[in-house]
Amino acid sequence: MSTRFLTLLQREWMQHHFGWLLVMLVPPALVLLILPFGSMDVPDRVPTSVVAAIALAGTSVTVFGLSWAVSMFQLPGLARRDSQDRSIEFWLSLPGSHTESIGATLLAHALLAPLLALVVGAGAGLVMAAAAVVKLAGIGALLQVSWGSLLVVGTAGLLRAALGVLLFSLWLAPIMLALMAASAWLKRWGTPVLIAGTIALGVVLDKAYGNPIVWMLLKAQMEGANRAFIDANRTLGQMHDEPNLTADFVSKAVHWAANDALSALGQLASPHLLGGLLIAASGFGLLILARARSH
Repeated sequence: MSTRFLTLLQREWMQHHFGWLLVMLVPPALVLLILPFGSMDVPDRVPTSVVAAIALAGTSVTVFGLSWAVSMFQLPGLARRDSQDRSIEFWLSLPGSHTESIGATLLAHALLAPLLALVVGAGAGLVMAAAAVVKLAGIGALLQVSWGSLLVVGTAGLLRAALGVLLFSLWLAPIMLALMAASAWLKRWGTPVLIAGTIALGVVLDKAYGNPIVWMLLKAQMEGANRAFIDANRTLGQMHDEPNLTADFVSKAVHWAANDALSALGQLASPHLLGGLLIAASGFGLLILARARSH
């Protein structure tokens, strides 16, 4: 990775890290603040280890989901950021290419920020797990939790989710880049025009010609993205809670994560993914052309 590209990534971090960290840390912090004053309705038969696992998973998913949503909301507007603030003259004066500039923005917002959210969410989840156990059964109950087993299961899930973020981003790349390209060329009207145009095309083809190809392609892309992110084998629902995170359950969870990751990687040959990447490449080319014409 070139020094220029690392500098561009650093630029994204310097401009956006405060907002990213705010979204990642404020929600769990607020929950921790109100937890002592709230109530937890948990059946007596549920072990403290299971309570800790649920708190860990719930916090991680929430932090990641919020962070990903914020990153995706910002992404289309970033396509015309340099032209809006007139900083494009400065960046064009540096010995870098349009490809590097756009690539750094995409990498930072579509992949690195969500991956950071996974790690921060997992850390906040451990704190939330301990707080939930203390709230439910007192500080002495912390010794009843199989923290080692929870860490093993959590690490396996985190690694699977990290791979899932990468594959998820590849599946959604055509949508991301289409929105960015539309925003670059049509400015603030880009996103609504693209969405309205896609809906109109889908309705016309479906109602007038009986061909729901637009809905079918969008559905296939979203289903592929969801399975790539987690539960590619559709077997997560078969994992049953066991008291105190027993060794058998930990082994099953680790094997499930490994097998699910392999299944997700096996979907890389999907024609829907490959076709989507061609659309994404076209969108990237349109972004480069728009950036080159903006000065």
